[in-house]
Parts: sequence; structure tokens; C-alpha cells
Amino acid sequence: MNGLLLGIAAGAASALLFAAVTSGGALGTPLFFVSALPVAIVTIGWGTLAGLAAVFAAFVGLGAVISWKAALLHALVVAAPMAFYSYLVGLGRPLDAEGKSFEWYPLGRVFTAMVLITAASIIGVGVFVGFDIEMTAREVADMLVAMSQGEPGAPTREDLMPGLVLYMRLMPFALGMFWLVLSAFNLWLGGRVARMSGRLKRGDDPIAETLSLPVWLIGVLLAAALLAGLDGGLGLAAGVIAGSIGMGFAMVGFAVLHVYVRGNPAAPLILGVTYGATFVLSIPLVPLAIAGILDGPLGLRARRLGRSPGA
Repeated sequence: MNGLLLGIAAGAASALLFAAVTSGGALGTPLFFVSALPVAIVTIGWGTLAGLAAVFAAFVGLGAVISWKAALLHALVVAAPMAFYSYLVGLGRPLDAEGKSFEWYPLGRVFTAMVLITAASIIGVGVFVGFDIEMTAREVADMLVAMSQGEPGAPTREDLMPGLVLYMRLMPFALGMFWLVLSAFNLWLGGRVARMSGRLKRGDDPIAETLSLPVWLIGVLLAAALLAGLDGGLGLAAGVIAGSIGMGFAMVGFAVLHVYVRGNPAAPLILGVTYGATFVLSIPLVPLAIAGILDGPLGLRARRLGRSPGA
């Protein structure tokens, strides 16, 4: 019963954080970014039923107070995926009759599910709300022109359209990349909070050694990258898939980097510069993604750790 009550409370908190973005305040967007965190904490710490209660409570609350469209978007993109990831984190089977040791669901498989569900949920939202590159670019151009009326040398819609169309074409990539990182951060933080409260049974996974993606996703990434140049819904969906999987491999590349700089006195500087440059410019994501792609077939981390590839 306590778990269900906590789940309802977590769902209410998630709904409030999700709705904060509509307030227009300075904290609205940061609060929205952690709207999945209460669901992660309660599912990891108190179990699947508590997580389902959180998803249901958030759906009902948002539907009753804001709109059922907002409630469905929250359930599709925020609450239900995070509850599932958290369920996988807590999924394990006992290795002895006393239940003192467990075999936990591999972190790499949790991450694979996260990559695939991120892409699928964003595509689902695109189908649900509708997204047209030209129409959206025109709407943004009209808004910018209206905001700059009366100013000397203000750009016209024709001046703005080429850049806006290019930006809208890149948006599916960026959405997949950003939402995957945000989901991974909320899941990681939820696990940390559950561990601090003594509710996490799972051991402390060495993320740098265990974060991985299956080799077959490389083919999916290449196919999606080729199809992303097409017009229409297929190109947009392929862009989301390419962005999600590409960022997934870049995150594996970060894990490779962490393993390779272990024991190096300059490790804090190397990691700090890499993370900082990624945050500011995003350019390091390309070599990191390549490292993440090569790690599976070549066993980059396994060689560094003195293990046989695939071990």
C-alpha cells in the first residue's frame, strides 16, 4: 500500500514538473527536464506497481487539469518509458535458494531498450501532433518577422526561410540525441537516489565497462542516416532514429574514453575538456560515436581491460 501511495505522489510530482514548462518562468524548462525523475525513483525503489501507479496518476492529473493531449504526450514520452527502463534496472533472478545473490538484467540491454524506445516515442509524438518542415519553418519565420517589424534592415520571410528549413531538417536528429541523454541522466540519478535511500538492491554497475550497444544497430544507424535525406515522414523518422542511435554510440564512446584514461594523471583534464567541448560545440560526438561503433567488433575496452572481446 505504501508503494502505491508513493507511486501516486511521484506521478503527481512528475505531472507538476512536466506542466512547469507552460508557466513561462525561468525554472520552467529545467523542471520539465527532470519530470521523469520521480517515476524513476519510485519504480526503482518501490517496484513495478508503484511505477505503474505513477504513470496512471500523472496521466489522470494532467488530463483533468491541463488536457488529455498533454497527458498522452507525458505518458508516451516521459512516464511510461522511464517506468519501463526502471523496471529493467530492477529485473534480476536469484542465483541461490536463499536469494542472497542475483543475476541482474545487463546494463547494455537496458541501454539498447532506451535507444530504441527513445526513437519510437519521438516518432510517435511526431505522428500524433503532426510535423511538417515547410509549414513549421513558415510559422517560425512569420513570428520572427512580426517580432522585428519596424526595425531597420529587418529580415523578410524569404531571407529567413532557407536557414529555418535547414534547422527544421536537423531537428529530428537533435531531438533523438537530446532526449536519449536526458532519459539516461534521469534514470542514472533515480538509481542514485534509490541507492542513497537504501531501496536499490542492484549492485553498483561499472558503467564505463558495461555500457554497450549490439553490433546490429550499426547497420540500422547507417540505413537511417541514408534515409534521413528523404523528404516527408520517412525522412523525418529516419532522422530521429539516426540521432538516437548515433548519440547512443557516442555515449558508448564516452565509456571507452573513461576506460582508456584510467590511471592517467591527466584524466580529469582530458575528460573535462572533452565533456566541455561536447557541451559547447558537439564536435567531439563524431569521434566518440566512431569509437563507440568500433568498440563492439574490435573489443576496444576489452583489450584495454585485459579481457577477451565479448567477455
